[in-house]
Amino acid sequence: MLRLVVPAVLGAIWQWASQLETKGLFIAAPLDVMRRVGADYLSASPGSFFLGQSTFDHVLPSLSRALMGFALAVVFGVMIGVVLGLWPVVSALFTPIVHLGRSLPTPALLGVMFFLFGTGDLPKVLLIAFGAIWPVLFNTMDGTQSLGTERGRVAQIFRIPFHAVLTRIVLPGAAPKIFVGIRTALSLSLILMIISELQKSLNGLGYTLNATQRSFDYEGLWAVLAVLAVLGVALNFALVRIERRVLAWHLGATGQHD
Repeated sequence: MLRLVVPAVLGAIWQWASQLETKGLFIAAPLDVMRRVGADYLSASPGSFFLGQSTFDHVLPSLSRALMGFALAVVFGVMIGVVLGLWPVVSALFTPIVHLGRSLPTPALLGVMFFLFGTGDLPKVLLIAFGAIWPVLFNTMDGTQSLGTERGRVAQIFRIPFHAVLTRIVLPGAAPKIFVGIRTALSLSLILMIISELQKSLNGLGYTLNATQRSFDYEGLWAVLAVLAVLGVALNFALVRIERRVLAWHLGATGQHD
């Protein structure tokens, strides 16, 4: 019940702010926004899984771009992080380049991505992957390095194959920190999804957000924000469940329970 107190208070503030007659303040009432979400993004038809046309036209394309970019960021972030964390010479050679890439403002590269890869989904997915890879990479690198050299020496003494060291020692040991980076990357993926769709897009939530602003459709604007909030909560909930399943051994050892 305590978890419902703050959302209820925020909902009441939202309702109160929507009733203010302040010049330049355009806040749609919560009930109007919910009705708009139901009209645009939901449906009464079981054949469409109770999803509205806007969900198929805008939400699903945005979600696919965000998840593809997120998946690329996780895969390559873990791979590069493990390599940099295991071999100090490689880390010394490439860490400056990695820090240079991280320092580049990702939204500023949107035009570069469009110039190199056109205006389809590919530049948007690559932009999301580029911006979301850094927390995964650095947390993986830090988690791998934190294992120390003793475990590596034990593996050498017992002549444990490298693939077994990687899957039984390195990745499980670094997994708690890796998941910290993955959760951050998921949030960044949603943010960059919106940024990548603000220009040269024909669909997506970013495109819809831009279109509703230009047409002064404030209920539609707030409906998009509500859909984004629900989408973010749902994805974070799913990731937390996966994390708890994968790190069950770690949570049990540290006394944390579901």
